[in-house]
Amino acid sequence: MKLLRPPDPPEDRPDADPTPPRPAAVVGASLWLVRHAQVDEAFHSIAYGSEDVALSAEGLANTDAMAEAFGGLPIAAVLSSDLERALAMGRGVARATGAPLRSTPGLREIDRGRWQGIERSRFHERWLASAEAYWKDPFRWRSPGGESDEDLLARVWPELERGLADAGGGPLVVCAHANVIRVALAHALGYSTPDSYRFATFPAHANLLVGTADGWHLEAANAERPRPVAD
Repeated sequence: MKLLRPPDPPEDRPDADPTPPRPAAVVGASLWLVRHAQVDEAFHSIAYGSEDVALSAEGLANTDAMAEAFGGLPIAAVLSSDLERALAMGRGVARATGAPLRSTPGLREIDRGRWQGIERSRFHERWLASAEAYWKDPFRWRSPGGESDEDLLARVWPELERGLADAGGGPLVVCAHANVIRVALAHALGYSTPDSYRFATFPAHANLLVGTADGWHLEAANAERPRPVAD
């Protein structure tokens, strides 16, 4: 399932600044951000957002494969969205690694508000019609009644910080959603909302952030399987 993407920018769009500024990293931390697997085909054409939708049979198999791949790594803790499509991955990783699992609504996918549940094509048409408002302030733009990237980051980043504390310096696996991962990576690496769409994670793929004195660094992007972290 591909990310819904914003309207094309106007020709005179100025470069957007990261908002808020890039955070300090937890030195020595390893943070895996894993997207849930493919959802059932019945939902492929729907902008389902934070609705709790089912995985496909292929998605269930890919969830198991990704979880088993973490089995050989020394994972300290697992953190997951409480939506079933992500929680299935969280449970699998916890089972494979023996690490404790905590689930939270703070890592749910972005809430699309009154546009949630409509056809993706209709959602895109409405977003195109709102292009001027979006490009005035992409970080704070929201669909009617829904969440902005600012809102999403405000609930996601504290959950990641708590998860890193739970891991006690060991590797943390976070099982979540495409837009959750997008805004987290953009914030950690200092990218603006418009540029954050380069961090489109495929279903059942993973990204690895490593904390250094210079900040967070992206050590693996859109990886089909996790790998040991280099010393």
